[in-house]
This record gives sequence, structure tokens and C-alpha cells, in this order.
Amino acid sequence: MRLTRIAEPAGTAVSLPEAKRHCRVDHDDEDLHIETLIHAVTDFLDGPSGILGRAILAQTWLLELESWPTAVALPIEPVASVAVSWLDEDGEETTVPGTAYDLVTAPSAKPLLQMKPDTQAPLVGSQTYPVRITITAGWATANAVPASLKVAMLMLIEHWYERGATDAGALPAPVNALLGRWRLVL
Repeated sequence: MRLTRIAEPAGTAVSLPEAKRHCRVDHDDEDLHIETLIHAVTDFLDGPSGILGRAILAQTWLLELESWPTAVALPIEPVASVAVSWLDEDGEETTVPGTAYDLVTAPSAKPLLQMKPDTQAPLVGSQTYPVRITITAGWATANAVPASLKVAMLMLIEHWYERGATDAGALPAPVNALLGRWRLVL
């Protein structure tokens, strides 16, 4: 299995003006520094390797598999859409019709891509990862990101802005409390 982000989010969940307001900064001298903190906090939280284990803003991931699954737990959420394809012996990519699988989502479980029982798995090529699942995950816009997650991001930006790298490893208790609801537990 291989997971690769193929399309970055179009922006950030927290804007520079929001972060400056939260940090009570009313000058432009530190805009670059605050923008860097916005990106650092996003990187710290976002994606399967972030501490949340989920996508914040809409982004596209490619999950490549060695063989056809009957079902596969998707490694990122919230999932907006999926598309399934495969590479044949000639390396040509063919899309699986959406009627051949179901995307099963539940609040207490990882999203599951499940092939329908009557679906005949096509013959795949000899490539290392011939089965390809394209996943669009994350909230569609910054306005759609839950308020508690945005507030946690703002609080962490402020924490890093005020304390710099000296205390970057410890999350303040209020930030931990807000993020706890959004962390995925495996």
C-alpha cells in the first residue's frame, strides 16, 4: 500500500488576518512570521501523518494497492469523494464505475471503501501498485472547518508566536482539549 498526496489544499483553514487578530498584532512587520506559523500549525495537524490523522481542508490523495480488496479502510478523513481505477497489462488506466463500490462512513469508524459482492475484479497489470483509489478528503472551505478546530489552531499559533521554539513541543491544555475531539484513534 502506498499513500501520496497529489493535490494540496487550495488555502489554509486560518487566514493571516484571523491569526493576527487572535495574536493581537495590528502591524504588518511580522506577517511573514505569522504566515509561517499558520503553515507550521497546519502541517503539524493535517493529513495522515499529522497529529489529527485527518485532512483539514479539501485535498486529494492517491492510495495505491497491490491487489483488489473486497474492502479497504481509507487512511484519511473526512472523505468527500472517491474514484477507483486500475492499470491493465499495458499500463492503461481504467476507471471503475461508481456503481461497483460503496463508500461507507460512520462517525465512530474509519471510512470504508467496499466493493459490491457482484463486482468482478478486473485483471490488473504487473505494476507494483495497479489498483488506485483517489480520495478527496477534508472540509470544502475554511468556513466549513469546525469552529473548535479553528480556535485550537489559532490558540496554537498564538502559543508558538509568544513563546517561539522554546515551548513548541508542549501543547497547552486548552489546545489539547479542543483537538482531542478531532484526533483519530486507530
